[in-house]
Amino acid sequence: MSLTFLIFSKNPEASNELRAALSTTTNSRLLGECASPERLLADVVLLRPSAAIVVLSEDNPDREFALIKKLIASSPDTAVVTASPDTSSSLILRSMRSGAHEFLELPIVADDFRTVMDRIRELSLAGESTSRKHGRVVAVFSGKGGAGVSFFATNLAAAMNGPTLIADLNLQAGDAASFLGLDAKYSVADFVHNRARLDDALISSFITVHSPGLSLLAAPLEAHEAEDVKPEDITEILHLLRQRFDCTVLDLPHTFDSATVAALDVADDIMVVLTLDIPG
Repeated sequence: MSLTFLIFSKNPEASNELRAALSTTTNSRLLGECASPERLLADVVLLRPSAAIVVLSEDNPDREFALIKKLIASSPDTAVVTASPDTSSSLILRSMRSGAHEFLELPIVADDFRTVMDRIRELSLAGESTSRKHGRVVAVFSGKGGAGVSFFATNLAAAMNGPTLIADLNLQAGDAASFLGLDAKYSVADFVHNRARLDDALISSFITVHSPGLSLLAAPLEAHEAEDVKPEDITEILHLLRQRFDCTVLDLPHTFDSATVAALDVADDIMVVLTLDIPG
């Protein structure tokens, strides 16, 4: 299973080290980093990560311990890992008493880090419930334009049985709305511009409904808005969508830009559309 993480840290060096360690770990994804307690609590409720890594202050960790208690109360399914260069037994004990599930030494020791990741995976498997939706993401891609990716993706989405969303990630020239006969008022760019205040109601308002079982997340309405959509935004948006739909079908451009690669990384299945010619 894929593990997702949020990092709470006011120490740039610790953040960089944790980010690097997670990037080299199989089936793990960093959803974001937070520097304020309010942002962490809001992001945990919204993104529902597998775990939150909280870097403890060296001078006064009591603030982080109070934050962990609030975190456990608001999102009991999210595991909490505390991290600190101070490995004294008293600090680790206080960390566990506040509700943390694991303690990670800084600088990171490779064997200890793997042990913590294995423990988080066990906790995630044990806490997985049917009420926590984890829909499938299917990417449709081609190595050349004009192969029929949008045609195939929209028809695939329309043929699915459960609640399905087609996400048009051809950010500069998306036309999935035209294939579905829709006039979308909002797009993936609105997700990005309103990142700080996303909730279920706002997310629903940015999605255009086609029929009871099919919805659309449109490409940006203006080509220049594509510049506002970063790879980390794609990762976060798809993580949110897969919690709300049984299947999310991605209509991708034929270029290997950073946003497309981020979408392919998230996908459970990648369907490559070929044509009977040399470029295809």
